[in-house]
Amino acid sequence: MRSCSRSIIEKPELVVETGTFSGISTLWIAEGLKANGRGKVITCEFDPVVYANAKTRIENSGVAEWIELRNQSSLEMNVEGTIDLFFSDSDLPIREQEVRRFLPQISPYGLILMHDASSHLKLVREAALKLEAEGLISVVLLPTPRGLVVAQKKQGRK
Repeated sequence: MRSCSRSIIEKPELVVETGTFSGISTLWIAEGLKANGRGKVITCEFDPVVYANAKTRIENSGVAEWIELRNQSSLEMNVEGTIDLFFSDSDLPIREQEVRRFLPQISPYGLILMHDASSHLKLVREAALKLEAEGLISVVLLPTPRGLVVAQKKQGRK
C-alpha cells in the first residue's frame, strides 16, 4: 500500500479547496495538477464579489481546465469521488464542520490541510486538535507565519 499512498500525495486525482478567495492557492494547485498531467481541483467561494474576482483570475490563468470553481458554501457543496487532498481555507468558524462533512470522502492516504492554525489564530488549531482527540484525524501543526495543519484521517488506514 505504500506506493498507493505515495501516488495520492504526489499525484492527486481530486483536490477540494474551500475558500477560493483570490484564487492564488487554487492556481498553484492547478499548476501541480497540470505538471502531473492529471487531476482536478474543485474550489468554492461563498462571497459572490470575491468569487467573480477569482473567476476572472482563473479564466485568464492558463490552467482553468484543471479547475472547477463554484460560488457556494462549502457546507452545501456536493463533490463526487474520493478526495486525495482537502484544503480547508474558508471562514475560520466553519473549518471543523468542513472537515467533518468531507471526512468520509477523504482517502485514508489523502492529506487534510487546514490553513490559519497558528497559536494566535486558536480557532482552527483547537478544531484540528479536537478532531484528533476524537480519534478522527492525526495532526501535525506546522509553524508557518499563519500556521498550517497537515493531517490524515485515522479510519481506514492499514
